[in-house]
Amino acid sequence: MLELSVIRDTVMNVAEAITAALEIETEIINEHLEIIGGTGRYRYKIGTYEEGGDINSGAIYGKLLKSGKTYICLDPENDPEYDPQEGELAEICCPIQLEDRIIGLIGLVAFNEEQRKKIMDNSETLTLFLERMSELIASKLSETEQRNQLQGIVESMHEGLIALDKNGRIMSCNFECEKLLGVKRNHMVGKLLSDVWDIRDAEKVISTGVPIKDKEVLYQGKKDREQRYLCTIIPLQLRKGDHEETPALGAMILFQSSSDVKERIYKMTVHDKQTTFADIIGESQAMIQVKRRTLQIASSDSTVMITGESGTGKELFARAIHSESPRRDSPFIAINCGAIPEMLLESELFGYEKGAFTGADSRGKPGKFEIAHKGTLFLDEIGDLPLHLQVKLLHAIQNRQIERVGGISPIDIDVRIISATNKNLEQMITAREFREDLFFRLNVIPLNIPPLRERDGDVELLLNFSLRKFNELLGKRITSFDPSALQALLQYVWPGNVRELENVVEYAVNMETGNQIRLENLPDKIVKRHMESRTNRSGLKEKMDDYQRMLIEECLDKTGRSTEGKIMAARLLGVSESTLYRRIRELGVR
Repeated sequence: MLELSVIRDTVMNVAEAITAALEIETEIINEHLEIIGGTGRYRYKIGTYEEGGDINSGAIYGKLLKSGKTYICLDPENDPEYDPQEGELAEICCPIQLEDRIIGLIGLVAFNEEQRKKIMDNSETLTLFLERMSELIASKLSETEQRNQLQGIVESMHEGLIALDKNGRIMSCNFECEKLLGVKRNHMVGKLLSDVWDIRDAEKVISTGVPIKDKEVLYQGKKDREQRYLCTIIPLQLRKGDHEETPALGAMILFQSSSDVKERIYKMTVHDKQTTFADIIGESQAMIQVKRRTLQIASSDSTVMITGESGTGKELFARAIHSESPRRDSPFIAINCGAIPEMLLESELFGYEKGAFTGADSRGKPGKFEIAHKGTLFLDEIGDLPLHLQVKLLHAIQNRQIERVGGISPIDIDVRIISATNKNLEQMITAREFREDLFFRLNVIPLNIPPLRERDGDVELLLNFSLRKFNELLGKRITSFDPSALQALLQYVWPGNVRELENVVEYAVNMETGNQIRLENLPDKIVKRHMESRTNRSGLKEKMDDYQRMLIEECLDKTGRSTEGKIMAARLLGVSESTLYRRIRELGVR
């Protein structure tokens, strides 16, 4: 927090104003007992310290700074708290308080009989006056502190900021504005915006008071190079009605590089998304066991290798491990080793120094290891990592150090590594396509995610979850799957696992126009397999299904089709409620 010394000029002005009004000398000290304002003899003591600057000396000012109480002394000669050598005849001393902190003292001091008489005759009034003056000083410091904080916020913003008056003249801008436009602020402030940047929408915002949000604007930079910025223009107004267009007092332009915005959105949605085990849909015994084991290993710092078929949700588990680990407040950085060209993968992982290769950023760039420092690095498709990079990765894991491409100095790293693959790495080791020593380093804790076909009961949960998800994304109101569509989806083996299931539901939600997803709106391959399955079913199976359908319908006719009726029907049929509900769906019971 700021100290009174920051507003010395204001403090001095207050002291002089008090003395001019009351003709009594004024002294103002800060929380360190330094005199920072005063009149008369105190003017010449500014910068010196009362009571030796020792707040714990036991003298009166130190006590008042601790207690925060107002003190009135009308007879210093007989007051043990005062030094008679000071020559004071009377004093009123009031604390200056900002929130719950005593930041100084302000005192009225009499050095002659006339001043003493004023204090004695008006001590109560003068005390109230002094308290108001202390509040004024505190408010000025608070205002300065808030202004500095606001300026600090403005200067540390990742957006460029330009403030305009009502005539479109630039009043101020921040450092990011200078950086983005490549123009010093002293070459912008005081000029019309049109002389610096032709944003005609700014004039419209000032005249109407209606903001413009997220509009891409071109800027003609140095050497006629065009740059694109995403701009939001906000009117500066005192008050505005709900549906009223009122001219503004000015405007504020906030802008970012369009490419930076895209990168930031990517980072927020991909890298920084927190995923917990509650986000992993599945209640089958296989999934319960995997979740339980995953939760158990989350608090460890050992490497984890997640295996499983494509589309089973390996990255989802990696994110959940990170979210439940002590590293949860640090970055989770994912990189797909099979999706990045081999020539770029090394620099993406380990970073590079300036001038490391043609086309490199002149400032150099940190790699994923550095970005993930103190957090988790997820190496997806680890089986696609080239052999020469496997050596470098092994070195990084063993030594907890990396070297950037083109660098000569090691950089310490602290990351937990989680890898994932759908390949058989042990076969790759035999074929000399993957290093055995790296495999052992990465596979300290193996975790296998079961395919969807082995997750009994989870398909329907995932179907309903995906339906709600795509309803919201696509603005649909589809309530459920009709019995034939649900039967086809439950019979399908899902070779592409959860990823394929989500794609199928998204397709069906797009195609469906009613309130239930019908069989004809599923992908052709699922419909075809369902029809083949029905054709190939044995006559006995059909008859058994028909018989079960008849029994259930007769029972429901007696008990009713309400929830209570279905509970009673399950008891009469001698099956569990969940089994009854499942057979109702599978058999298309009316």
